[in-house]
Amino acid sequence: MHLIFKSAFFNFEFLRILSMAPFDGADVAECLVAAGKIKDLDAASWNTAWHEQADKAESLADEASLHGDAVSARRAYMRAANYFRAAGYMLNGRRPGSPDRQRALAYGERAAANFRKGAALLPGDVLALEIPYDRDAGVALPCYLYMPPHHARLPGRKVPVLVSAGGADSIQEELYFINSLAPKSGYALLTFEGPGQGMVLRRHGLAMRPDFEVVVGVVLDFLGELVRACADLDLDLERVALAGSSMGGYFALRGAADPRVGPCVAVDAFYDMWDFATHHTSPWLLGLRENGWVRTGVMDGLLRLASWLAPQLRWELGLTQWLFGLDSPAAALLEMKRYSLGGGRLDKVRCPVLVSSATQSLYLEPSVDARRILDDLAHVPAGKKRLWVASEPEDGGLQAKVGAFGLYAQRMIQFLDEHFGIEREALDGVNGLPNGIAE
Repeated sequence: MHLIFKSAFFNFEFLRILSMAPFDGADVAECLVAAGKIKDLDAASWNTAWHEQADKAESLADEASLHGDAVSARRAYMRAANYFRAAGYMLNGRRPGSPDRQRALAYGERAAANFRKGAALLPGDVLALEIPYDRDAGVALPCYLYMPPHHARLPGRKVPVLVSAGGADSIQEELYFINSLAPKSGYALLTFEGPGQGMVLRRHGLAMRPDFEVVVGVVLDFLGELVRACADLDLDLERVALAGSSMGGYFALRGAADPRVGPCVAVDAFYDMWDFATHHTSPWLLGLRENGWVRTGVMDGLLRLASWLAPQLRWELGLTQWLFGLDSPAAALLEMKRYSLGGGRLDKVRCPVLVSSATQSLYLEPSVDARRILDDLAHVPAGKKRLWVASEPEDGGLQAKVGAFGLYAQRMIQFLDEHFGIEREALDGVNGLPNGIAE
């Protein structure tokens, strides 16, 4: 595959943005112009280039809005939202009161503001809601509910629901681009941000938690209350699916233990986050710290030295400390041991599960992780668990199906339809040339 940047890290993150072009999250020329202004592994130039494109897209959106051009305004606001997300991506907000934390919050707010302007122009209704989470601390989880347009609704049935869980570094506005084909296929799409994610992290500093089944339970409780309060939405609580990619795949699998979850789609999830830690740092050094032979302060010093020599490691350590609410790099790495699907954590999962792996993953050992997940789904019948192995980038071979979001949506919707008993009529001409087209 052709590379835009020499480093796998920047190349992957660039493709992540470019991959959203078919779903109104980017335009090709704008991305290529940004790439031309970015120095490989230089966070400052990354920020500047994407901020510039975000400003331009926002101006185009305002211009189209004044002209009454709803389609162009929607597309440009959506692109501005994604570019503002990208501009703030390399910022590290782990230090309270630091300029980076304030900038990360500002970028998140600006991305959300543009996105809401664009979402208001979608053909289906979009509800911006808040899920009560920690009433004592005044923390609610922001969420969007995207309803399918009337022409896309499945005839003769209530609206099935896809709940999308974000991962370690996503914001929920990005989840729309990845899952935007769900409402077009008759599904309601619910996205949200939990502890350690998006604006919950940026605004409230609420740290991530490994027992994400608790968070999913709160979300499903809210969904039930919403259905009872707004019967006109016609949502089907008997057909609720849960999906996530990368760390979001881990969260989805933890949440799938809730009996209210129907099919679960776990895209390129890790089995044990500690494996990620040992893969990206020295297993020997981590072993010395685990056994108490190296003090935390010494370990921190070594990790900080290594991170200044390796920009990707510096970003990964900074992000991990921020997500977990920890000041020590060593403590953040050791915190990863709590994020595991082992120890019988998948024993309560009974729903159908689609697990995928990506052989060109930037972060994981995908074939090993996927197989361990499937093996631990002991209470899911063989006919209800499925493995999707992708090798080439166009087949979903990159982590989280970057570069192949359309294929991901196709595979996911087919899986959900199958287990929800949704049958669609074949299109004219699928076994030959379309009607009206001559050879």
